[in-house]
Amino acid sequence: MQTLEASQAAPGVSRAHKRVQWRKPTGKKRPDVLGATTTELVRCFEHRRGIAWFRICRQVIVAGYNIQRARDRERALRRDGAESLLAMSVALLYLADIRTGFLGKPNASGGPWSRYTLADLAQLAFGGQTEADIRRARRAIDMMIHLGWAFPTKQVKRHAVDASGGDVYRSEPAVRRLNLTRLCAMVGTGFQLARDRAHADRAKGAGNVASLDAARGKNAVPAPQGVRSTPPGTAPRGEGGTGVAGPPRRASDAARMAAISDILDMLGSA
Repeated sequence: MQTLEASQAAPGVSRAHKRVQWRKPTGKKRPDVLGATTTELVRCFEHRRGIAWFRICRQVIVAGYNIQRARDRERALRRDGAESLLAMSVALLYLADIRTGFLGKPNASGGPWSRYTLADLAQLAFGGQTEADIRRARRAIDMMIHLGWAFPTKQVKRHAVDASGGDVYRSEPAVRRLNLTRLCAMVGTGFQLARDRAHADRAKGAGNVASLDAARGKNAVPAPQGVRSTPPGTAPRGEGGTGVAGPPRRASDAARMAAISDILDMLGSA
């Protein structure tokens, strides 16, 4: 009886099913909301516990099906689909900008950030860039978009001129953004996201009200002498301004007594 050698076996016989495992990046210190959200995602998808799991397992689309059948889910999310979704969610969570959710990395020389290709995301999430890994990455991102955790992908094509002088359009990595507000709200870490975003705004200068007011005061043009300045949005009386003038200022006690004294003097002289 002849037996098949390993090299002669059918391609699908010896190929084992690849199991993916989520990985938490190491290195620089990151906002605390990322660690807390990762813990809740692991609790949801690995331990199948929590309110988020009961909302996700029956509502998420069947990734890979056509649009007519993707929403017709008859059974809960399977374990391999949950593992892929968890691995991709954690990977994108640590790649996204905490304030905008933009998925990219800053260039060392400055300028616009570099966007990740689908193959890059498959490598970061699943540790490979094979055709199966790319299909798995596409399905996981589609599930995240359906859950509202990510915004729909925006394809990018740039106009260029080739060597012969003709017009060509070159495709670039798509624009991808996470909806961190929706993701953190679903797993119960929304308050930590708001706290870390406020801290990032203060640290990087965006949204700093004090510095903005100081800059406005520094760049303001002083009014000429003898000209009464008015608050923004109001106009002086009698000049046809559309702004609403504020209420008249209340006179002091000394001014009122002086006005009464003048009236009495006028009456006495009459």
